[in-house]
Amino acid sequence: MPRTILHLDLDAFYCSVEEVENPELKGKPFAVGGKPNERGVVASCSYAARAKGVRSAMPMSKAIQLCRDLIIVSGRHKLYSEYSEHVMSKLRNLTPLVEQISIDEAFLDISNLDEDPTRLALDLQADIRVELQLPSSIGIASNKLVAKIATEVGKKSNKIKDMPPFGFTIVPVGKEAEFLSPLPANMLWGVGPKTYARLSELGIKTIGDIAQWPQKELINL
Repeated sequence: MPRTILHLDLDAFYCSVEEVENPELKGKPFAVGGKPNERGVVASCSYAARAKGVRSAMPMSKAIQLCRDLIIVSGRHKLYSEYSEHVMSKLRNLTPLVEQISIDEAFLDISNLDEDPTRLALDLQADIRVELQLPSSIGIASNKLVAKIATEVGKKSNKIKDMPPFGFTIVPVGKEAEFLSPLPANMLWGVGPKTYARLSELGIKTIGDIAQWPQKELINL
């Protein structure tokens, strides 16, 4: 029997926590990270900052150039860990089959739960939003890879200016290849800029393109 895997990602997690602790930050361009004169980098940035080109892992000095009114907030990792644990406790209350892969991201195997996956996921998303005031996005599929990509697709397709996406995407069993085929190859987990550039040189643009190439030939290349 196919499994049902739920992937949950807390949207702009560090910034979302900071907005809960300091509501005056809501709607403003700000970034959590180090100071620009100390070679600091952006650990997380608000959606208002993203709208101006600021991105995670970017040098803070560059972020300031892109967004002159950027507010810089020092990270509070103990606080983020506490919020994360509240969320993970909620997940473990649903099922013991939880695989946490980062402070703001986890997989759940909900195959054996009686509740409808859609209802369960929407209730979970609403519960985290109401009780912890945190936005999240969810993907559901028959395996972890597709569930994670489903989350990203939901985020991209549900963008509202300066607002968290609250993405939600389900990939029905048997529709995995159809769902993946038109997506850019760099949406595959593990395909970074260098691999994507090499694939592009070969004329490979989408996940479907990868699927059509003979495996042996791709390995050789």
